[in-house]
Amino acid sequence: MSTTPNAPETVALYDAFAADYDRRFDSEPLRRIYEQLGWERVAALLPPEPDGIVDVGCGTGRTVERLLSLGHSVTGIEPSGAMQEVLKAKLTGRASFTLLPQTMEAAEIEPGRAGAVLAMGSLQYAPDPDAMMRRFVEWVRPGGLVCVMVDSSIALTFELLRLDRPDEAVLRLEEQRGVFTYAGRRSGLHLFDADQIRGVLNRAGLVHIDACGILISVSALGRGPCEEAIRADEAAFLATERRLQTFPALANAGKHLLAWGYRPKG
Repeated sequence: MSTTPNAPETVALYDAFAADYDRRFDSEPLRRIYEQLGWERVAALLPPEPDGIVDVGCGTGRTVERLLSLGHSVTGIEPSGAMQEVLKAKLTGRASFTLLPQTMEAAEIEPGRAGAVLAMGSLQYAPDPDAMMRRFVEWVRPGGLVCVMVDSSIALTFELLRLDRPDEAVLRLEEQRGVFTYAGRRSGLHLFDADQIRGVLNRAGLVHIDACGILISVSALGRGPCEEAIRADEAAFLATERRLQTFPALANAGKHLLAWGYRPKG
């Protein structure tokens, strides 16, 4: 199968994942921790007053619920029908939430109105990340935030080398493509290093661009030891991760890369 992102394959995968999605994020240590660390960073970047936020690939609404609790109004974009059903069960009747049941390429958002666009794990499925990033920038007003989370090609390379799969490690690094699998479904996705994702934001015209790694310890220790460390002392693990995030040189070691920038005001 090709590792080039393909919308029908991605939607089919997340349709299969939907029923188990929340349980896995709540119960699996690494998923739960990377979601928490990513949200902490995003929350610190959001507009200080209630604003309109676009959540691209909003899934079962985990980030939507956090945004609503802060007083923001949210437009969620989610093409997976099964994810939409879980989301509707949670948020039916919430006047401050609007669901667009479309792909991010097809979604129609009024230009220049949003205070922020968040794409926490969705940009990497766009066939053309540069073109999609330009759309994100169009949706925010001058001074607005665009923040994305993507998978790190460097961290994946380290993981594959640790698993004694050197040929695949080199291939993923050369192609800058990966594959996400669940329940027999597969979807290709783009991989990035920190310079590459910064470049996507820069070419779209954003300014004050920055990036950090999320789950940096995994590249050094592996998944198993990190899960054990979380179970043994979650607070200590989180404290270490927060300190590691502050070192720009370690960004690529993060299993995920969080990158952000702002639409120029002038």
